[in-house]
Parts: sequence; structure tokens; C-alpha cells
Amino acid sequence: MLETFRQFFDLHTIIWLCPIIFVFHDLEEIITIESSMKASKNRFQKSSFVQLILNMREKLGSTAAQLSVSATWILLIISFTTVVTAHLTLNGGGFLLYTAILNLFILQAIMHIVQSIFFKGYTPGIITALFLLIPYCLIAYDSLFEHGLIDGHLLIASLPVSLLMIPIFLVGNLLGRYFIH
Repeated sequence: MLETFRQFFDLHTIIWLCPIIFVFHDLEEIITIESSMKASKNRFQKSSFVQLILNMREKLGSTAAQLSVSATWILLIISFTTVVTAHLTLNGGGFLLYTAILNLFILQAIMHIVQSIFFKGYTPGIITALFLLIPYCLIAYDSLFEHGLIDGHLLIASLPVSLLMIPIFLVGNLLGRYFIH
């Protein structure tokens, strides 16, 4: 099946799709976050774990405007990484940051799946996580491996970089809360 996608998407196209996929995913979250938060508060007042998740979501920014500021911050980082990665493919460079972002996309998709299981229903971002993020990452990983641009060692090396990027991405949430009260 991945072979079919390779016919339509060359490596540069796959790399340039990264910020586009992110935008579609975050648009789903931005559009649905406020109504989802209201529905969840009314529905899950007794579950302490779900209440903890809701409290964390509120602290990180629970309005569409706050999430938009955060998404803009993350989009800047992803776009910069995409430009650098697209340039490096022409020069035989490394793919550590791009691979780290792919790892975070997969982590994000897993988080959406887990949240949907705990909430027993829709959570903002689950549809694009299932139908865009995960397929995109699988195609991107496959293409990078196929072209010999990453291997198991680079994939393992990218995991700590992914973890270091989480606080950098979370700065966007702080910016959202600072600029949008």
C-alpha cells in the first residue's frame, strides 16, 4: 500500500506536506476545542482522571484563540524545520529534527486516541490524527527509510530530541495564555 503512495508523492512533496498536515490537524482542534471542553465538563464531573486531563487542558489553553496562538508558534518551528530538511535533501544532509517532529506527530496521535478512549467519544483532533497524522507519518518514515536517509540509529537518536522539543512547543501554550486572556 505504501508503494502506491510513493507513485504519487516524491520525497520532497512528503517533506513539504509536514506543515500542511499540521495545519489541518490543528484546525480541527481549534474549531472544536471550546464546544468539546464544555461538553466534557458537564459529562465527566465525577471522574478524577478525566477531571485532571480537563484541568491540564485549561492550563495549557482551552479557547480557540489561545490554541491558535500556540498552533502558530508550533507551525513556525515545523515550517523552519521543513525548509531546512527540504534544503538538506538536495545536499545529502541529516534528518534528525524532521524525524523528531514525525515522532511528536505520532505521540500526538496516540494521545488523541487515548483521550478518546478515556472520554468514550470524540476529542478535538482525533479525526485528523487517525486519517492524516498517522498515515502521513507512516508514509514519511517509509520514504526516509527507502531512500536511506534515516535508519534505526537515527530513529533512536531522534527520540531524545523529540522529548526536548516538547517544552519548546509548550511555549506556544504559554504565549496563547499570555496574549489571550
